[in-house]
Amino acid sequence: MTHVEQRSILAGASVQPLAMPATVGVEMWERFSFYGMQAIMAYYLYHQVSQGGLGLERSQATALMGAYGAAVYLCTLAGGWVADCLLGAERTLLGGALLLVAGHLALGTLPGGWGVASGLCLVAVGSGALKTAAITVLGHAYGGDADARRDAGFQLFYLGINIGALFGPLLTGWLSAHYGYRTGFTAAAVLMGIGLAHYVALRGRYLGHLGETAARAITRPGNPLPAAQLLPSISGVLIGLLALAGLLATGQLPLSGLATLLLVVTVAAAVGLFAQMLTSPRVTADERRRVLAFIPLFIASSAFWSVLNQTYGVFAVYSDVRLDRRIGSFEIPAAWTQSFNPAYILVLSLPMAWLWTRLGERRPGSALNTSAVKMCVGVTVSGLGLLVLLPFAGQGASSTPVLALAAAVLVITLGELLVGPVCMSATTAHAPAAFRTRFSALYFLTMALGTSLAGVLSGWYDPDSASAERRYFLACGLATMAVGGLTLWATRQFGAIGRSCSPSGPTSAQPTSEVAVRPAAP
Repeated sequence: MTHVEQRSILAGASVQPLAMPATVGVEMWERFSFYGMQAIMAYYLYHQVSQGGLGLERSQATALMGAYGAAVYLCTLAGGWVADCLLGAERTLLGGALLLVAGHLALGTLPGGWGVASGLCLVAVGSGALKTAAITVLGHAYGGDADARRDAGFQLFYLGINIGALFGPLLTGWLSAHYGYRTGFTAAAVLMGIGLAHYVALRGRYLGHLGETAARAITRPGNPLPAAQLLPSISGVLIGLLALAGLLATGQLPLSGLATLLLVVTVAAAVGLFAQMLTSPRVTADERRRVLAFIPLFIASSAFWSVLNQTYGVFAVYSDVRLDRRIGSFEIPAAWTQSFNPAYILVLSLPMAWLWTRLGERRPGSALNTSAVKMCVGVTVSGLGLLVLLPFAGQGASSTPVLALAAAVLVITLGELLVGPVCMSATTAHAPAAFRTRFSALYFLTMALGTSLAGVLSGWYDPDSASAERRYFLACGLATMAVGGLTLWATRQFGAIGRSCSPSGPTSAQPTSEVAVRPAAP
């Protein structure tokens, strides 16, 4: 999860446009299926064939999860391009939902590497398309004078994301433990199918209720691609996806190499965007200083997402081999631990928003109200979350209490509540006028960079070696805390700490998905 709506204004929900239940419904079911699938994927990859898995090395499984998560966030950029240049937001949303159903079905029905490669590629592309398009569709459903309804609608949108992220792992985790992984993946396909059916049932009605201008804005591309470029562009994308799936399925591209490849691609994309903005004649000197001041925040946000996305790799393995999951005669499925984060988000988001709002009212000039300080604290706290597990690391099978992992995830979630919305708001505050949309893409790039980095780092996690496991948590925790401290220093060196871009500011009504958004993915 990556965005926390800051105000409780559901009173406006009774007069919501029909687009709200349509988009909130499809997004909730998409998150339900997405996080449900992701919760059991690592176990499917590294569990032995006799256990229903593929028998990969644990390091390969965690590397693939990192690469896959990065691909999802990179695909959000591609999804925005498809909506703007090819299909329009509404048809991009519909196409993304169809791809998600197909991807989950591929995971549930196709055997071996081909099932994983084709399924994950389809889910990544479909999720990336749906994420950006759903927000665009919902945003255009409100008039310019409908601020209260808009805020309430996005509050419900965010609520749907977290409900799906909370209950998805619970369902698929139980199904996979009792009926096998294929059943869990197929259940994810059914859940996404329910979301698609819900959307299609409301689609005609809500499009009919939209004004002509709003309907045209979401059903037609805003910057249509010239016809001569249409076929080459689509063909190139399809060929690239098929080639990537083939390389993965045949073992030509090692899984560890895929995570590194996506890390390099993401870094190159970020460097290219920063270089373009810093050298553009359309960027003023003052805007250039703001872009420079955002670089430390970009690095800090990336470091944070590398910690949070340990959830789907290293923490998943830790839950499987280290956690004492028995309560009496019942053993909690390991996948259920991935519901800790969304549960904490649902409980803590509004109290945290209230805290920062009150602080802003009482001490508007306080240094605690600056973006850099909030992110410094958030990143440092997230690193501390990794150190919570240090006393339990390397103690043997089923030696760690569930409460210890729950405490570690709680600490990391507190960091998320600071870093996620603050970085999102900072992208709007630091963006040059000529690059507002592309600058917003940097937020998704921090998530892609952090997720791919989590996959690369997971190659050094070895639960079979007590000393290696301790070193991993110690090194990652201390390094993340160091990045948090350096963020504040580096931002000051670039000129000035970015002023408050708190979640209660004017950008709070423009949420994005998780990934948590979320995390979960986005």
